Amino acid sequence: MIDFEQAKIAFKQYIQDYDVEYGKIELKIRHTYGVVEASEYIAKKLSLNQEDIELAKLIALLHDIGRFEQIKSFDCFIDSKTTDHAILGNSILFENNLIRNFIKEKQYDRIISKSILNHNKLTIENNLEDRELLHAKIIRDADKIDNFRVKATDDFENIIDNANREMLENDVISDKVFHDFMDSKVIVREDRKTYMDFWVSYIAFLFDFNFTSSLAYIKEMDYMNKVMDRLDYKNRDTKQKMEIMKKHAIGYMEDKLK
Repeated sequence: MIDFEQAKIAFKQYIQDYDVEYGKIELKIRHTYGVVEASEYIAKKLSLNQEDIELAKLIALLHDIGRFEQIKSFDCFIDSKTTDHAILGNSILFENNLIRNFIKEKQYDRIISKSILNHNKLTIENNLEDRELLHAKIIRDADKIDNFRVKATDDFENIIDNANREMLENDVISDKVFHDFMDSKVIVREDRKTYMDFWVSYIAFLFDFNFTSSLAYIKEMDYMNKVMDRLDYKNRDTKQKMEIMKKHAIGYMEDKLK
């Protein structure tokens, strides 16, 4: 049986090698625990058995373990400019058998590995087994749920590299990013040209949830309004676009939750 309390102890020991008071590290620690809570919420809403609930929580605890080394090495969250944090995390866990500090049994290794590798990709890889696919979907949703919390509450300097509130409030949204959002599409990394494009791309996670319960949680917490209204948009075009996108996002949620 999965001993999640022991896994939490191992996680606390692991992160002691990093500056846990540094803003970006601190953000990722809070995010990790937030994703654990979200994963448990989704798993219970799906009426999964206790084993799969604990497995979902364990995957959440480990899903961003590569972020800490990424921040230490590059002080940057942007995978395209540094390294894919999911691949890095998977290597950290499995190449030197660190995974055994978190769970003694080997029977879950492939599910954990596949879930971590797929949590940050544009789409989930094909040909996963049913249980692998289930947990890949859970961690993707849970990660996005807590990303909304992060964008609604955390410091801008820790959210978007080299950006602050003033820079975002005076920035513009690229036409392609705006149109993709209005088409209910996830924003492709390569299409993000401005700081506001990055901000919009996080909000567009809304269009990639797998479970209705995840959307219901976003609505219940009012994250869409909290995130989209957090900035005082100085640019007139940006302000107009954000108002249009918020109306579209809220309508999208309402339609999906009918």
